[in-house]
Amino acid sequence: MKVKFILRPFYQLFVLIVFSLAASALADGHLVQQSGSGCIDWSAGTVRAKGIGTPDQTGDNASPAAASAILNNARQMARTKLLDTVMTIRIDAGSRIADRVQGNPDFLEGLRTLAGNAAVTRQEYLSDGTLEIELTMNLTGGFGQFVLPEEIRQVEPVTTVNAAQKEAKPPSKEKEGNDSVPYTGLIVDAVGIGALPALVPVIVDETGEVVFGPAFVSREFAVSRGMSGFAATLDDARKDPRVGERPLIVKAIRTRSTGKTDLVIPTTDAARLRSSAIHLNFLKACRVCIVLDRVETP
Repeated sequence: MKVKFILRPFYQLFVLIVFSLAASALADGHLVQQSGSGCIDWSAGTVRAKGIGTPDQTGDNASPAAASAILNNARQMARTKLLDTVMTIRIDAGSRIADRVQGNPDFLEGLRTLAGNAAVTRQEYLSDGTLEIELTMNLTGGFGQFVLPEEIRQVEPVTTVNAAQKEAKPPSKEKEGNDSVPYTGLIVDAVGIGALPALVPVIVDETGEVVFGPAFVSREFAVSRGMSGFAATLDDARKDPRVGERPLIVKAIRTRSTGKTDLVIPTTDAARLRSSAIHLNFLKACRVCIVLDRVETP
């Protein structure tokens, strides 16, 4: 019994490492940011964290009360780690969620409530009675409504996208590169420039004029799907339904001096985006996907 007691912490550490590696493998193809407390899947728009509950060393674990205690301990650990992971999320180039928590107890309490409502996406009992659970929280919906800046407001479309699409002829191979055929979304290839993901990314042209940012999106879309999607490869970005069948693909040339979440694109590409109301409408609908390098641990 003494040997088992000594080895238990090492066994639990081994299980957590194996589980983390398995989760990373399942997330292959997604832009996933790992941390010591959990992970942020920017492609799926979720935050995940794991917790474990261990049996009482006395061996009295058969009662309903003991089982409930193990479950509560696992949930509490997962919620704590989930909240710690959320704190590392970048809101924009200048701030993380942890920055907004400072001196704002109401904001912190709101985050705790959101973490407390996170869904259990994995629950497993091991042979020794140890319980492992995984909690997952969406970065959209209630979280987005609570966290996104107030400057992101409801914006009416310049013109009805459906009506404009009816007037336009269907894309053809001959018109593949013709701007007269409306684009359905925007993909920004930001690989190789050290860019980082954020809830509120900003895209500017070479003169510093904003092409995409809080003033360009409608809050209903930012809350329901996020201001932008994120992908680990250009192929993954092309498959993202949010950008549609004919996205405009541009290459970011650098990050802005304000921070690594702000991207600079060529002025010529920015002009193409400003060329019609249809393009402005897909920006308002957050039909944007950003391709980034694998994100390092924050």
